[in-house]
Amino acid sequence: MRIAFLCGNLEPGRDGVGDYTRLLAAECIRQGHECRILALNDCGEGGEEVQECGGVQIQCLRCPGSTSWKERFVKARDFLNGYDADWLSLQFVPYGFHPKGIPWCLTHDLSALIGERPLQIMFHELWIGFGAAAPLKQRLVGALQRQCILRMIRKLKPRAVHTSNATYAGLLKNGGVAAMELPLFGNIPVHDLGSEAVLPAQLSAAGIPADPADRRDWWLALFFGTLHHEWNPRPFTDLLLRAAERAGKRICMVSVGRLGAFGEALWEKMRLENGREILFVKCGEQSCEAISTLLQIADFGVAVTPWELMGKSGSAAAMLDHGLPILFTRDEPGVGALAEGRLLTDPLFHRCDDTLEMKLIGGLQRRAPSPRVREICARFIAALPIKSPPAPTPL
Repeated sequence: MRIAFLCGNLEPGRDGVGDYTRLLAAECIRQGHECRILALNDCGEGGEEVQECGGVQIQCLRCPGSTSWKERFVKARDFLNGYDADWLSLQFVPYGFHPKGIPWCLTHDLSALIGERPLQIMFHELWIGFGAAAPLKQRLVGALQRQCILRMIRKLKPRAVHTSNATYAGLLKNGGVAAMELPLFGNIPVHDLGSEAVLPAQLSAAGIPADPADRRDWWLALFFGTLHHEWNPRPFTDLLLRAAERAGKRICMVSVGRLGAFGEALWEKMRLENGREILFVKCGEQSCEAISTLLQIADFGVAVTPWELMGKSGSAAAMLDHGLPILFTRDEPGVGALAEGRLLTDPLFHRCDDTLEMKLIGGLQRRAPSPRVREICARFIAALPIKSPPAPTPL
């Protein structure tokens, strides 16, 4: 089967959806399919190129966002017309195609680009402002985004619709769209630690020992990626300090990746408020091997994505692939009913509730790293039959 993936940006390490798309395309190729990737709003200079992913080479076209949509779609049309794909797969996130997350004109251009080809859409994100506590501005922007997305589905008539979590599937269902759940896999390949883990220099400089036996008195709490302004560190930090005191542990909070502008300020605020009780180590951007090492030596990961949206987090997916227990420290009020009781129930997931303190004291169990990209890719392929069925009717 020939599959053409469409996404926003393909700059390696700069766009989570682009990295996901590259990994999915590479795994499809390993499973015997042909793939190309088209980036329609790339941050680079653009042009055709071959990207390498895990030993697999993928033909790509990167259309720079600095040029007009008309110019981009002319190049995209020529790229697709020379390929004759059996399926197009749109990997969609609103802000990947428009700075304000309202890509209203995208539908018209995509309709001309797609033509009669069968289309699958993976919604990595939907509209904002659907939670009960969302401020007015988010609700207004979210209403426009919702209209934009539902209009796109009506006009493009995808043969298959996926999203990463039950809450998003519930939102789409309320909009008359039947969506299947397709879990995310992590963007960080599992690195073989060998006989001894080599810690990032920032951890070694802070006095964290490389030998696991010497780290028994420590809890390493790992943050991976951006800290968003919706996240409040408390009451999680208070709970963690209570548990550490009772368990006789010292706490090291480790950040890896880009925190973002707000996250940098929040990290510094946490350090100033809790620096006497907690060691804070900011590792910044690291190689995939170093991130994989941190994911394997940490005691638990800290997710800032709401419990109800756990499936949308690429950071949590990477933690899950590495067998790391994950603490979900935030809720999204008023959206739990959308999932209809179908939230993920992995033993590695722990909610920040009244039971977490005793779980921490008793010790959180992890499991052996097990990348899920092969299994999830097989589920993706199974949803794209060569003889495409008619477009799904509204619910």
